[in-house]
Amino acid sequence: MLVRAWRTLVDLMRIRRERSRARRQLAAMTERELQDCGMTRSEIAYELKKPIRRK
Repeated sequence: MLVRAWRTLVDLMRIRRERSRARRQLAAMTERELQDCGMTRSEIAYELKKPIRRK
């Protein structure tokens, strides 16, 4: 039980770091770069605000 809790915590921390890195990368992109990716700033914000367990 303790091992499972620890793994869950580690997974949550990993996901948080990944999302933080993605936010920084997306924030650095120009509007043109986002448009080339087919994304808008509002779509990015929506995706990044999803709960951690939601895919």
